[in-house]
Amino acid sequence: MLSIKNLSLGLGDHHGQLSPKQWLQQYQKKCQKEPPCLPSCSTSCSTSTSSGYPLLSTCYETIGDDMPSVWHCAKYINIPYRSKLTERIEPGQTLIIRGKTIDESKRFNINLHKDSPDFSGNDVPLHLSIRFDEGKIVYNAYTKGAWGKEERAKNPIKKGDNFDIRIRAHDSKFQVSINHKEVKNFEHRIPLNSVSHLSIDGDVVLNHVQWGGKYYPVPYESGIAADGLVPGKTLVVYGTPEKKAKKFNINLLKKNGDIALHFNPRFDEKSVVRNSLVNGEWGNEEREGKNPFERLTAFDLEIRNEEFAFQIFVNGERFASYAHRVDPHDIAGLQIQGDIELTGIQVVNNTPSQ
Repeated sequence: MLSIKNLSLGLGDHHGQLSPKQWLQQYQKKCQKEPPCLPSCSTSCSTSTSSGYPLLSTCYETIGDDMPSVWHCAKYINIPYRSKLTERIEPGQTLIIRGKTIDESKRFNINLHKDSPDFSGNDVPLHLSIRFDEGKIVYNAYTKGAWGKEERAKNPIKKGDNFDIRIRAHDSKFQVSINHKEVKNFEHRIPLNSVSHLSIDGDVVLNHVQWGGKYYPVPYESGIAADGLVPGKTLVVYGTPEKKAKKFNINLLKKNGDIALHFNPRFDEKSVVRNSLVNGEWGNEEREGKNPFERLTAFDLEIRNEEFAFQIFVNGERFASYAHRVDPHDIAGLQIQGDIELTGIQVVNNTPSQ
């Protein structure tokens, strides 16, 4: 585990008035005394076991402006799946589960447990049962030896379809989203800090399990550790545009403050502007393609740095390529601004383009 110190710039309410160059200069001065605050890391997962159950292992490590945010993933995802969490789930963190149902699916279940990933009598703070035979999703909790009152909702997942289920923890509730749409807020019946294990079973094929993130401030500003976002690395941003969002932007900064990539979805204009700021001057805008972002709809944005261009993906689909206008080996900072809620930020190794 890397040892990371607090790298809050202490710019107070005036940071929004600084140019990218001024902000990065202040960041770099602070970095001369402390480690950078967004370490680049690998997507490889460690393999270890505890009490007979595989650990949901540390897979990515990302740092925010004030505290570490460690991402964890599963390497082996057989059904039934049982796992012990390496750390307690904290408010702001999100559990991400992706998979595919089969045409004969009747139901599958996701459970967050206390003390052991089974139903041997220990509490179950969250039981989420996707039932195709009833056309419903059932939410419940098991405490003091008994099931509580079921909460039911329509099942938006179809047999044979891929799915993306996210459970975000808050102080008072679990926020559940399916295929990037919020579907349920389940109030805690058992304290969040009691969750120690995860189980998934039923008629389902899993291909991705991870959890991490935190509450992020917006505007968000961070440096990128080691060599920065060099070719071979990918920036991943998880977020949701606000209900009345007009625009938001993501800036990748060079060490001298130039903006290597300005990525700017604009809802009123129904476009996504890409541009660069070099020597204090904006270049020609690129606007090709429709705006794939929707208000109140979560997204996964990947910006892959390759030798000749940024490859940009939204929710796993290729959106655009942006040819480099500056040296792609010199990206040292990140800014995120505008009408957006952030739920996760990662720097990982590139995966092969599709």
